[in-house]
This record gives sequence, C-alpha cells and structure tokens, in this order.
Amino acid sequence: MILADLHARIIDSLPDMPRQVALAACYVVDHPDDVPLISMRDLAARAGVSPATLIRLVQALDFDNWADFRALHVDHLRGAPITYTERATRALSSTGVDALVAESFEASRANLDRTQQVNPPEVFVRAAKHLVGAERVYIAAFMSCRGPGMTFAYLCRMLRNNVALLGAEATSLGVDLALLRPGDTVLSINFDPYGHEIHHIAGAIEDTGATLICLSDSRATPLTRLAAETLIFPVDGPSFFPSIAAAQALVEALIAAVLTELGPEATARIGHIEQALYDSGTYATLNKRNR
Repeated sequence: MILADLHARIIDSLPDMPRQVALAACYVVDHPDDVPLISMRDLAARAGVSPATLIRLVQALDFDNWADFRALHVDHLRGAPITYTERATRALSSTGVDALVAESFEASRANLDRTQQVNPPEVFVRAAKHLVGAERVYIAAFMSCRGPGMTFAYLCRMLRNNVALLGAEATSLGVDLALLRPGDTVLSINFDPYGHEIHHIAGAIEDTGATLICLSDSRATPLTRLAAETLIFPVDGPSFFPSIAAAQALVEALIAAVLTELGPEATARIGHIEQALYDSGTYATLNKRNR
C-alpha cells in the first residue's frame, strides 16, 4: 500500500468514523510528515485527541499496530518529492538537451493519458453542474497554478457571469474569502508543495458551506476532503519544475463540460462576445471580417 491509497481510504471512511477517530484521521491526512517525525503522544496532542484514539484509528484501518502505520509514513517520507534544485541538477546531468526535450514531451503525453484514465466523464458532468448552478464562481489558483486558473477564468467568463480569480489585483484573498456565500462555488487548482493559501480556503469552505471543486495532484490534501468533486492531474516530468500540462488540459476539458451543460444559451453568448471582439478590433485579422 502507498500513502496516497491509505489517504483515499481514510477520506472515504470519514463519514462512518466516530467523531474523535475522524478528528485524528483528518489530522493524519493533513499532516502525514508528523507521523514519522514526532511521538505518538505529541501527535495526539496536536490532533486534539488521546493516544488511545490513534490506536483505534490504526486498528480501524486494519493495521496491526502503530509501528506498522508509522512505517508506511516513513517509507513515504524517504520517497518524498525532491526539491526543485535537486531536480534541476539531475536535469543538467542528463544525456543532453535532445534527450531532455524528448523526455519532457513523453512525460506530458503520459500525464495527459493518466489524467484521462483517472477522471471518468461523469465527474466532469457533476463538476460542471456545480459550476453552472453557482451564484458566483471563484477560482483559487496561485503561483504556478495561476496560469491554468486564469485560463479557466477567461473561458468561463465567456459562458456565464460572476466569475472571478481569488486574490486578484485590487483585492486580497482574505477579503474575497470573507465575502464567500453558501451559493458560491470555488474551483481550486493545486499541487505539492501546496501554498499556504490552501489552509485559508479550506477554512472558508468549512465556515461558509460554499461548494468546492478541486483540481489536484492528490486526493489527500486539506482541500480534497472538503470537495464536492475532485479531478486529478499528475505533474511528472524530467525538468526542474513539476509539469502543469495535464492541469491545463483538465481545465480545458472542464470548460467543455460546462459548455455542454449550458447548451444553446452559452453558444449564443460566445457568438455575441466573439463578434464584439472582432468589431472592437481586439482580434486582428489580415482581411476585414464581415458578419
């Protein structure tokens, strides 16, 4: 068993767990590195439960004892993602730019195939229904995820009103989250290592009851346990930085699902916007376009 599988099982089992056991489970999923690095007693204190509750948790997950549960987390920590500096060093020591470029494209193709395999069409349909039915749609995408987030915001605005990026210019994440309402839907895009914003968004989702659609590299994050729907994208690649090619493809596929859900209404809106872009000169053409 790998840690991601264990966390997926924990998340699925949370509704059936006693309250204290569930509290311990959430802490373990949110802070997996604490399991091998601190004592069971200290971990229990941080989680706000008793050490006996942690024993009940590992027994409920079919581990013989705490040592076996901890060993799985030790193995994961040893195999944790290497730093960007280490990745860059490895890339430079490869067999040359030709090989590195070829590996980059091969990794992107593999990531796209994997993304399609792990996200069945019905997940896109359900996510699209949430996005279409929301009073407002907010996109939570920071650092390198800002690119796919901006793509989604741009395209989604062509389909419906009230779409905005959280923490955009002339505002702040704190202000945006303070104005979140139960009828809103937040689309989050993130991968490991996760920005600190992930915890603020998780808290706002819990406090307001807004709907969360999560696009992530893992089902075991502080956000995925709160998500109405989760879509997964891998970030594997030979370069120094994780690949976001699959995240971009996932955003485009989700927009296609939203378009399908909206139907003719969205088609008419797109036509109106497209014509306005040509009429205003925003789209440059070699020949004058008449419609």
